[in-house]
Amino acid sequence: MMRLLVDLRSGLKRRLMILMAVSTLVLLAAVALAAEETVTLDEYEVSFDLGNYTGYEIDFEEVPYATVDGKEHPSHVCWIGEGRTMMIAITDYGVPMEATSSLTRRAVVSYLNDAGCANIQTHEVYIDAKPAILGLGGRQSGRTLVCAIFWPDIREVNGTLYGQVDCTIASEASVELTEMLINSVQVKLPGEVDEVPIMEARSEWDRIEL
Repeated sequence: MMRLLVDLRSGLKRRLMILMAVSTLVLLAAVALAAEETVTLDEYEVSFDLGNYTGYEIDFEEVPYATVDGKEHPSHVCWIGEGRTMMIAITDYGVPMEATSSLTRRAVVSYLNDAGCANIQTHEVYIDAKPAILGLGGRQSGRTLVCAIFWPDIREVNGTLYGQVDCTIASEASVELTEMLINSVQVKLPGEVDEVPIMEARSEWDRIEL
């Protein structure tokens, strides 16, 4: 009887180890199927995760964006999705700029106005653990355009927020894809060392729902 119990326990242990191994492989396969992307915009690595959505193309463009002290600073743009429905843009101004919520809100509203949006609404949120302004505007087509701006290098100096680099996210895609893009975007500054995985899961408190 004792021999039988030992054999049964040994067999059960082997089965559990096999099940654990299979479960690990399934989990790894699921992660591998996720559409994680890392692109380089100017000197900055930008990562985002659109889950299992893989039916999109990525294009890059450099466009004039702003003039500071008589010098034009280009915006490095990554277009995402069929028909360029989503966008991430990085602009490095070369010098620290005021990055207060009021000035960032003004930039978001300006973007949506330039796109011909009406009924613009703005909200203070956090993106990539940084304070951001999220705006929504109605297009003449009936679709909603979402624009969000945050400063990856934001810092406080004598009570005032400054940043040299801003990240603009815009999307006319579905609510689901737009939420995944905004909630997963991360910008890595030059020389910055990863302390956590690039695709760190955001807490439910930080997640943005449109």
